Amino acid sequence: MDKVRYEEMLPHEIVARRRKFPAAFVGLGGLEWHGEHLAVGNDALKAERLCELAAARSGGFAFPTLWYGEPRIIGLMEANHDERGEIKSKMGFQSSKFSQSYFGKTAKEQIKFYQELLYHLFVQLNTLEMKAVCLLCGHYPIKDWAMPVVKKFNKTFDDTQVFAGTEFDYCPSNSNVGGDHAALWETSYLWYLRPDCVDISVYFDRPGEPLIGVVGTDPRGKASVEIGRRACEMIVEGMVQKAKELLRKVKS
Repeated sequence: MDKVRYEEMLPHEIVARRRKFPAAFVGLGGLEWHGEHLAVGNDALKAERLCELAAARSGGFAFPTLWYGEPRIIGLMEANHDERGEIKSKMGFQSSKFSQSYFGKTAKEQIKFYQELLYHLFVQLNTLEMKAVCLLCGHYPIKDWAMPVVKKFNKTFDDTQVFAGTEFDYCPSNSNVGGDHAALWETSYLWYLRPDCVDISVYFDRPGEPLIGVVGTDPRGKASVEIGRRACEMIVEGMVQKAKELLRKVKS
């Protein structure tokens, strides 16, 4: 099987592959509670594997996933959706570490930092002669933070074009692909993409217990590898088509 990860390729391998399909697929995510049954890196793990599959199918490149830099006091389960402290208790976290005073920067300042990091990433991909860049925002708030940066970059550069979206932004609106937080959809995605990072059995002796930090349809008895497989096939195909669309827009 051909390599798809840019960082693992030799120079001659990069040049040969880039001549055929100069597109980069980049996953964006972070570290966040996703129930007791999913790995805390769910968002980035999901995005990373989908980018690898899209690169393999298209002939493009899967670039290293961006795990760090996103705000830590907004758009985060531990910080904004844990009123009773259940997540922090399960993780053994100190509540003070998710306050603005602890971090020392406002939510707006943290978002600005992340946006600057993204712009730097886009410029770096441009210097590496990538003509199309597809960002997969595994952590859904990242899309909103990324969009202004994408628009600014695309107006400034005419030899590289960027698109940012969540998994369902790469599919037609009538596709059977959805999103949630650690519920039916995200559990099914990761179960298919990284089964080693899913363990639904942690709930077997607690069938009626409310799930902590799970938002959406209860995954117990409903999520499945097959649901994940069907959805991921559509997502990957959508990513490939989006990359081709971006390549058509770029000036030769």
